[in-house]
Amino acid sequence: MLRFSDAVLSRQERLSRWGFLGLTTAPLVGAALFNHTGTPPFLLCPLRATTGIPCPGCGLTRSFMAIARGNVEDALRMHLFGPVLFLAFAVAAILMAIELRTGRRLRHTPFRYINERIQNWGWLGVIYLGYYGLRLYSLFQTGEFYINPLNIFLRS
Repeated sequence: MLRFSDAVLSRQERLSRWGFLGLTTAPLVGAALFNHTGTPPFLLCPLRATTGIPCPGCGLTRSFMAIARGNVEDALRMHLFGPVLFLAFAVAAILMAIELRTGRRLRHTPFRYINERIQNWGWLGVIYLGYYGLRLYSLFQTGEFYINPLNIFLRS
């Protein structure tokens, strides 16, 4: 059950929620649109294009696109955190829309609950970077890591 505060959202709070709603829905709408039009070239990873090394977020767009098609297995294969982030964006967008529609702040949201329970957000960063390290190792072992990172520094 959703519980709302008694206070009405101020103008500044409404504007911030509109901005947050735009930020959370943009990747969701983009994923659906890119399935029909293809990924635009400006979304290619500049780090991978210049060095051959994928960034920690490489694969998230393709993962979001797979989720938008309803293919969770492909989404997990593209990026393990893709479905989690997609769900977080969707829930945040719904909650922002509810707050804007009612004009009142929700007292308890899943995000506030999670924030209260997680003592050290740094652990999430460590888990994410550990996953990134495993992805790099896997790419190197399978031969998909087509540029040896040491060659970048050894070029004359």
